[in-house]
Amino acid sequence: MSPATRTVLAVALIAAMGLAAYLLFFSGRQTAEPETPTSDAPPSAQVQEPAPPSPTTHIPSRDTEADGPRSNDSPDAAAEPQLPALGDSDPEIRSALLAILGDGPLERWLAEDYLAQRITSEVAGLRRGAFTPESLLLAPPPGDFRVERRDGRFYTSANNYQRYDAMVALIQGVDVAAVAEFFHRHRPLLEAAYTQLGHPAEQFDAAVLGAIDHLLATPELDSAPELAAESVAYRYVDPRLEGLSDARKQLLRTGPEHARELKAWLRDLRAALVADGTSSPPD
Repeated sequence: MSPATRTVLAVALIAAMGLAAYLLFFSGRQTAEPETPTSDAPPSAQVQEPAPPSPTTHIPSRDTEADGPRSNDSPDAAAEPQLPALGDSDPEIRSALLAILGDGPLERWLAEDYLAQRITSEVAGLRRGAFTPESLLLAPPPGDFRVERRDGRFYTSANNYQRYDAMVALIQGVDVAAVAEFFHRHRPLLEAAYTQLGHPAEQFDAAVLGAIDHLLATPELDSAPELAAESVAYRYVDPRLEGLSDARKQLLRTGPEHARELKAWLRDLRAALVADGTSSPPD
């Protein structure tokens, strides 16, 4: 597996768990210098609400009841070792991820302890729309956030979107089937960690899919949104955009085209997770 492929999978695995995305190598708000003013102001951004995702909130188990429990001396049991207890799971999860990811932008995060707990905490947070790049020890994208000033008004500059080109390309190259396999293999550990947050284990499916669906419900823009300058940052003038969750705002910052591409990848990821294992995920 090439270094580029391993880096791509690093992003995907975290996104699948609701850490997103990786999706979320997105920077927080930054102070920016306006570009040279021009006289033609663009039209106000039209906000389009995306179609709702599938109502499915259950991720089927790859080991169905019809198959029955595996005996310790069965070929499948021998091929797939038993998982460790949750308290001893860091080496297993770290090894499994590093075997797929290699060195990459999440290397520092993977060196931390309590990985299963960290994953489920990020899932729970992202389902509510909470996200901070700092929680994944991620660096912001290169360059500064830029705006255009036209007729005394501020708009997001299209030059910002290029800052996310490499990140979006990495995510798009991820094999969603590999992400789904990682989830199913380590599902018992993740569910056990989820209960430590005070939630029933059986609700972890809904949390994972809910985190993905939260991002998929991000509004879609057809032009640059207007901004209002504050003391150290900018905010959206449109209250519908300013009222969005942190995670959805981060997705909007990648730009309309990138946001559409990332949403397409998320839909494929969702489909791979809810597949019953008898058919291949969408290309």
